Amino acid sequence: GFFMRSHEATPYAWTDSMMSPTAKDTLTLIDKATLSPVATIREPGKTLAHVEFTKDGRYALASVWELDGALVVYDARTLKEVKRLPMSKPVGKYNVWNKITRSEGTSH
Repeated sequence: GFFMRSHEATPYAWTDSMMSPTAKDTLTLIDKATLSPVATIREPGKTLAHVEFTKDGRYALASVWELDGALVVYDARTLKEVKRLPMSKPVGKYNVWNKITRSEGTSH
């Protein structure tokens, strides 16, 4: 993986594999209590990467890092897709609140 992100409000660490030649389309969710993989989210044939969270941790935001990509909003508890915003290679969506408050699971 390249990016690993979490938040106090989610039991999961969200990891991407964007540098992998065979798994760049997969996010793996790891249970923070057991450190075991518990779910995957896929975007077949595309690069799915760089998860960040909303201030309250309710939503996870992932990039489909392609020219015909998107910013995908997931419910961080149910793991269901909530919304998809078409974009060209979205990247750099950092949550300032989570950074300055040193939210658990956010890189600093």
